[in-house]
Amino acid sequence: MTFTESMGRIQQIQSTLASFQAPATARAASVAATAQGSASGTGTGAGATAFADTLAATLGAGATGGTGATGGTGAMGATGATGAAAALGGATSGSTGVSGSDIAAAAKKYVGVPYVWGGTDPRKGMDCSGFVQRVFGDVGIDLPRVVSQQMKHGTPVASMAQAKAGDLLISHGGKHIAIYLGEGKAIDAPMPGKTIQVRDAWEMRSNLYAIRRIVPEGGASAAAAVSAAGATAAAGPATAKLDASQRRYAQIIVDEVRAKGLPAQAAVNAISTALQESSLRMYWNPKVPGSRELAPDASARGTDGYSVGLFQQQVHGNHFSWGTVAEAMDPRASTRMFLDRLTKVPGWQSMSVAAADQAVQRSAFPHAYAKWEHTARQIVSELGRSAS
Repeated sequence: MTFTESMGRIQQIQSTLASFQAPATARAASVAATAQGSASGTGTGAGATAFADTLAATLGAGATGGTGATGGTGAMGATGATGAAAALGGATSGSTGVSGSDIAAAAKKYVGVPYVWGGTDPRKGMDCSGFVQRVFGDVGIDLPRVVSQQMKHGTPVASMAQAKAGDLLISHGGKHIAIYLGEGKAIDAPMPGKTIQVRDAWEMRSNLYAIRRIVPEGGASAAAAVSAAGATAAAGPATAKLDASQRRYAQIIVDEVRAKGLPAQAAVNAISTALQESSLRMYWNPKVPGSRELAPDASARGTDGYSVGLFQQQVHGNHFSWGTVAEAMDPRASTRMFLDRLTKVPGWQSMSVAAADQAVQRSAFPHAYAKWEHTARQIVSELGRSAS
């Protein structure tokens, strides 16, 4: 069997497997939501201001978080200089702008990872489309799992002469995908027995099938990569108050709950927890080695214990561990860890949101989750409607 035939067969199998999985309905955040934040990131839109004012009034000026046994509320306090209004008002620096060079830098982090058919975990290995999905996810852009779906996203580029760093190069009749790095170089997960490496872009000479640009020139938000009509349909009283990054994480939580076959109540629990712990942001922690490199937004810096990520999950030592740093800093993996612990709490579905969240997080502020229940229910309802 030739290389082309092998790649074609692999992608056919992947597509078949993907059809049996729960639909990947995660989308990048609403274009309309991005407009709620001002250029300074403090949220001058009426809806965003109201939401931020509510948060500020609830927490009080300069509120500080406590440290729980396994979770914490420190992210809210750790951002004291930013303030509660900035935390939920508009997009913070780095949370909305993604450039081709950002994508290239994210891709190069995986040099040396082996090719593994069907792989999506860099610790074990990745295939070509798994690698592409991972890289774009690292910069806050959701792409489908397989090449046949990935190649439908973004906008077409006429030729390699117009290609720019961050563009997707589809080859071998639509069976293989790589990321263009610019200056005649590309990077991909090539085939079994090989590793991810920067290479000459042989697509410039042969086998090129299509080029797709996910990030428009000059950098753009993740929201700009999706249909404005579809994104606007999902916006509502609650989701419109979230910036692009926050809404993406909320959508991921809803999708993970659906993938596990859990009731919507689980998403309410998870989102209310994430709103309290991190304002739906991917926090890194200088006390947790490796967390900074995995953070899409350098300004999202927390200092509570050894907590990181959306749920401020402790990752230091065995007693406090929620898993690896990579898992806690991954929105999907960290959501699954939260849901796994939530569903082990006896009677969690009949408990109040605050009680169930506290049973999982063991925060020093057990009643803090209650104030987010109404907002979380709105978000889950709105995102659920957009996916139906």
